[in-house]
Amino acid sequence: MFGTVILDAYTKDETKELADAINDLCCPNDNYGWASAGIYCFWDYYTRKVLYIGLARDLYVRFCQHNGLIPMQDSGCKYKQIQQYFNEHKKLGYTIFVQSPLSQPLVSRNKTLYEKMANEDGSSIQDYISEQGINNIKLSEGILIEAYRREYGHFPPWNKVGGSIEGQERTMEKNINIVKSFANPQIQKVSPIVSRSTIRELSENPTYEFCENYLHAIRMLVLNFGMDYYDALEFQNKFDKYNCYKRICDLKYLDKELIV
Repeated sequence: MFGTVILDAYTKDETKELADAINDLCCPNDNYGWASAGIYCFWDYYTRKVLYIGLARDLYVRFCQHNGLIPMQDSGCKYKQIQQYFNEHKKLGYTIFVQSPLSQPLVSRNKTLYEKMANEDGSSIQDYISEQGINNIKLSEGILIEAYRREYGHFPPWNKVGGSIEGQERTMEKNINIVKSFANPQIQKVSPIVSRSTIRELSENPTYEFCENYLHAIRMLVLNFGMDYYDALEFQNKFDKYNCYKRICDLKYLDKELIV
């Protein structure tokens, strides 16, 4: 289930570095961190305007396709738009909206692993993995693109269609706040769903990732069940037998400023 918005910004020379960090946090073969299936956003680093909202079964693979690290026809990715952007600007913003690893779907990079596990104990691959994570991202993409359209009167510049019809129909006024969080690092000071560290910081610092994984559980309660953040925090802390939240507070992680 969804919960955490993680921002970053990269130069053209940093493309592979950011791709590796995305893979580290959202690897489909891991049962920690976040699922590979999620929502992503490209945004103008200088104007803070959203350029594109998309979905991916595998965030790492899709980022590589968009940036030319994995060859793909131009019609199936935003490689041309990204290269044109870099011709005029030094940094491009990139954000991922991630799910729990419990929402990990079957993708090309984990298919062999799960088929082997299923064959070894004579069970179905569906016993290990479900398509709920895919359903979540399809619905969420439709909601978020429609929220943008209602706010600004048009799709994001690089988007051509509106995504899931069901998602469009479920869009609520407050959903625009999630979209706005994608391209505004300063919103971290007031938005409980925005990570206090960038994608690359989380990849490089296991302690930061530990903090954000715990906070993700609280954010899931807020976004998926409509709980108030502090009520969700109190609820989650009741089950915190390892005193994770105390450790987060002792580290003063909640005071950390997001710098992108």
